Amino acid sequence: MVIGINHRTAPVAMRERFWIRKSRRCDVLRLLAQAEGIEEVVVLSTCGRTEFWLWASEVTLAANSVLHFLSVEQGLKLREWEHFYRLLDDTALTHIFRAVSGLDCGRLGEPQIIANVSAAWEQARTLGASGRYLDAVLQKALDVAAPAPDTKEAERFVTAEAHAFHRKLQGEASVPTIVALRRRLNEISREEVDAFTSVHGPFSREEIHALHALATQVSRRMAESLVHELKGLPEKVERDRMTEAVERLFHLGAAHERRAGADEGTHEVSDRTPAAGVEVR
Repeated sequence: MVIGINHRTAPVAMRERFWIRKSRRCDVLRLLAQAEGIEEVVVLSTCGRTEFWLWASEVTLAANSVLHFLSVEQGLKLREWEHFYRLLDDTALTHIFRAVSGLDCGRLGEPQIIANVSAAWEQARTLGASGRYLDAVLQKALDVAAPAPDTKEAERFVTAEAHAFHRKLQGEASVPTIVALRRRLNEISREEVDAFTSVHGPFSREEIHALHALATQVSRRMAESLVHELKGLPEKVERDRMTEAVERLFHLGAAHERRAGADEGTHEVSDRTPAAGVEVR
């Protein structure tokens, strides 16, 4: 999913308000990486756009998390939501590929765009906010961003590559397993951090934040490693058995039932809201 604002949807003054300075992006990445519904996140913020590129377990929760951040940290007003767009699935992936190649802003193959994207990706990877899926998306987007002889040819090539890569991601992603596993490991990590701080505290706010960030990164790596091993098993029957064993070991079914009950009262961002309705072409 992509949530963002750019030169097509907002005037300069508004883009400047929501620009996230470089020194603050680490804190934003850490905050969003731990937010509900967000599995991976890359933040791209330049003079022309501020965008959140997300791999989301539940898009409504992820959108709520980003919009909450924008409201609390950036002062987003309800009337301003119409300037933000939310793009999903194939549309989001195509948007990222077009943005990286420079097609979205009419600057095909612009070196500065490549440098900005590479820096944003490197920062997210360093903090553990980007993982297997966004790493693959960004690597592929940069690979196909080489300038073509003309804009029309580049448009056809980049769009075709984005569609093909989206199909590849759909075929490879073990979303139900990795999402449930990540959540369960995050629950265990939070419980352990809380227990540790209650026994060995008090700790400062920064120290508690660092402990939770470390626990989140460890649980993410563990979940991704387990799912990678499961997908690497050559026989489907063996893979299915091991998946069932992992689900039993971490009580994933029970955790899902608890969340389903808790989510009944959760506020959702409707597809009719301005933030969801604006599409960048």
